Amino acid sequence: MPVSTVYISLTTAVGAFALAALSIVLGYLLIVGGATGEFKFTFTAGPVQLNLFAFVPGIAFAAFGMIIAVVAIRALMGVGK
Repeated sequence: MPVSTVYISLTTAVGAFALAALSIVLGYLLIVGGATGEFKFTFTAGPVQLNLFAFVPGIAFAAFGMIIAVVAIRALMGVGK
């Protein structure tokens, strides 16, 4: 299957990085603010127990921002799918 190169404009790249940065910052603020979601995940390793229910919405926002940034960088580099 041939690889096609995808090009994006500078305006689109700046917009994508701005959206990615905004999403990561909002995710961080959700984590710091202690926003809780319906999902609860408990990790236990020996005597240490970690509850991630307060971090799930913030992690989702931050992951979304990172995915946008990676896709934008791949498009700028000309890496096709």
